[in-house]
Amino acid sequence: MKNAILIILILFVACTAFGQAKKNGKVKRKYRNVEQVSRNLPTVFLRGEVYDAEKNPLAGASVSIDGTLKGVNTNENGGFIIENLVTGKARLRISFVGYKTKTIDYILGVGENFHKIMLLQENIHIEPITVNAQKREQQILDVPAAITAIGATSIEQNNITELGQLSEFVPGLYIREQGANRPSFVIRGLTSDEVSPSAQPRISTYYNNVPINRASSASVELFDMEQVEVLKGPQNTLFGRGAQAGAVHFISKKPGNNAEGYVTAGTGSFAQKEFRAAVNVPIIEDKLFVRAAGIYNARDGYVENTFGGTLNGKNTIAGRFSARFLPAFNHKLDLIVNYQKDDTPGIAFMSKMFPNTNGVTDVFSGTASLEQGENLETGKDFFDATLNYKYYLNENTYWSSISSYRNSNSSARWDGDGTAAAALDMAEHGGAEQFYQEIRCNFSRNSRFNGSAGASYWREKADQTYNFSFNEQNTFYLFFDPTYLVMPDGQPISVSALPDIPQLGTLAGMPLPTDHREENYSMATNQAAEIFIDGTYQLTKKIFVSGGVRGIYDRYKLNSETVFTGGQESTLGMLTGNYPNLFFKPSQQQEINKNTMSFTGRAGIKYKINDGANVFVNYSRGRRPNVLQFTSSGEKEILNAEVLNNYDAGFKTSFLSKVFIDAVGFYQKYSDFQTSAWIADPASGEFNYKVKDGGKATSYGAETSVKVAIIEQLDIFGNYAWLNATFDSTGVDGSAQEYAGNSFRLSPEHSFTFGFNARANITPNIQLFVTPSYSYKTHIYFEDANTAGLEQAAYGLLNINGGLALADPKVILSVYTSNLLNEKYVTSAGNTGSLFGIPTFVPGAPRMYGAKLTWKF
Repeated sequence: MKNAILIILILFVACTAFGQAKKNGKVKRKYRNVEQVSRNLPTVFLRGEVYDAEKNPLAGASVSIDGTLKGVNTNENGGFIIENLVTGKARLRISFVGYKTKTIDYILGVGENFHKIMLLQENIHIEPITVNAQKREQQILDVPAAITAIGATSIEQNNITELGQLSEFVPGLYIREQGANRPSFVIRGLTSDEVSPSAQPRISTYYNNVPINRASSASVELFDMEQVEVLKGPQNTLFGRGAQAGAVHFISKKPGNNAEGYVTAGTGSFAQKEFRAAVNVPIIEDKLFVRAAGIYNARDGYVENTFGGTLNGKNTIAGRFSARFLPAFNHKLDLIVNYQKDDTPGIAFMSKMFPNTNGVTDVFSGTASLEQGENLETGKDFFDATLNYKYYLNENTYWSSISSYRNSNSSARWDGDGTAAAALDMAEHGGAEQFYQEIRCNFSRNSRFNGSAGASYWREKADQTYNFSFNEQNTFYLFFDPTYLVMPDGQPISVSALPDIPQLGTLAGMPLPTDHREENYSMATNQAAEIFIDGTYQLTKKIFVSGGVRGIYDRYKLNSETVFTGGQESTLGMLTGNYPNLFFKPSQQQEINKNTMSFTGRAGIKYKINDGANVFVNYSRGRRPNVLQFTSSGEKEILNAEVLNNYDAGFKTSFLSKVFIDAVGFYQKYSDFQTSAWIADPASGEFNYKVKDGGKATSYGAETSVKVAIIEQLDIFGNYAWLNATFDSTGVDGSAQEYAGNSFRLSPEHSFTFGFNARANITPNIQLFVTPSYSYKTHIYFEDANTAGLEQAAYGLLNINGGLALADPKVILSVYTSNLLNEKYVTSAGNTGSLFGIPTFVPGAPRMYGAKLTWKF
């Protein structure tokens, strides 16, 4: 604790030295009615505000003085300060993608100089994007990294309502959702899997600057969003220990000073019902604003279950309350409270080997036979509250404090064998409670060195329970001959006792129970204290160097126990060695502890070709902490930390306010690669989904995206990613690897998306719009083992959103379709059934239609 206090005091002194106090003299500014004097003000300095034609502040605009090495980006209020200037004539240059670059000749006097600047948009322009990737507002062009931002306009135009849809617009990103509580985030081939309460993510998901550590909470509903930012490559320095492969940052809309809102009602295929609304209210002008938003989205599943209910459906309700308070010109508090609850039908794990009760084996038939019927489900709920406080020393130097509490619960029940047999009935329940505190100083030193430094503390208590239920009169066939699991009409085949066969010996004739239940419970306490600094320094007029380092102290504790919970003792457990259980050997509570100290960092250089183009080269090091886990027989395991060394180079350009292009190539080396797999070994009694050390691996590839405004009412967009991600031939110790030459799972070699947004005025008050997009992926394996048959061939999805928009009143009628060509594809293959050679498959969503009516006020 003493060390933490000392670090904070040092940061406070350093940050205060970097900044200067705001001063309001004779110049009228946003910060009125305040007089503040500082003896430390430079002799000559320039303050200003940048805004658009409608007086909206432009955050992230680039502001520089020609002939000097000084430049900053405007803050979220559009303000900036450039220090240590000299008196006389200066040329001020302001640029922002989508706006006309502006130069102003200005006569600088002694002390404070202040200027308000309006940027005008071209008649034909692309959508401007401000990002917070380097923990300060910047236009996306200025960030020397592989980053994609999907803004509110793109989300609305493309009717993006699911995480999977979102990922199609980000090259190098693939998000797979199965049910409500365990999405898989994949960046450049690396999948974020958390199969243990102590396992940490490889891809950090953030929600309004707060890390989401549990996968269940990362499946957020996309409503009333400002934008989503995706950074690729290790981001540990900027986004913490969980950003080994990248980061996904969800940013919701914040309260503003205008009274506004919207209401949307929609309907669609499979009895879909959608309602969403938001309202923004200024309570005290220029002081206190609040915003409330909510959504209800539900539909039946697109797979019928002959035992009752549907599968692969949706049922979500969520709400958000935000408040912003400005007690003084240099103080700002933001409060954000979120709640989401999902209670969805179960997942359609279907077999291609065995028929349903209609005698059909086609997983695209729309019918499954899973004996638990409506008991199958996936669900979650989470609540979080975040308080963000900022204290401005000046426009570009400020302190921030983020305090957050999050509580989440998740559940799932699924049919592991994919048939009408009661062979594998499985369930999972999880919970987590998280506290996060960050203190950060954003600084601008001499308007030439811009960055941030700070410290954070994170603590999480998480638990996970696996429940297994078996009718061993069906389960028997999984161990001896799965082909007899069900009859040709899909009805299960039962055997009441162990048959008299040589391999059973004296166990022959023992009765098989119809009801056996067991439970494996794990609980973890995870903590991390971190310190960090990251910044960019303008070395010359054209060259910028950037870098950062983060020190992390982790403490992990994992407890586990397994019990026989009910029914009859397992007869088959005598064969697996786990008696009286079948899968998990009963054990008293056990504990594993692991404390580590580690460092991650990055370094890069950017060459600025001109105001609208730059090239960059980066190196970054990512690290995933040690994985703590227990085998199904109760043995302790600690896997080495996974390390990723990333090298990338890229190019970004924007010209004529109409075109934006970015392209990045990368090369990545992994050591102690942590791969996840279902393990089934009757000889050792090991039946588990666990993490294995996959040794060394290599990935390389390229990503690019393009946006072009063709005419005022037509723009096109597209992206492409090429990826080669494979396991090396030898491991860290030089021995041959099990997966040598195999491709990473969920990693298509080629993927692309392209589309356009067209608008046409039918009358002065009515506009017709249409936005089609087509996304394509090449072959995908679903397991690192690259098992034949557990794969998806190349496929493409065509989605269209279009309709009519009225200017007054602001009413929008939209109709949409997803998977218009009714492409047949699977989103998962293998799963629990692959333990016994009877893999299951989850069919992707078929063609769907819908319509929405929105009123904006």
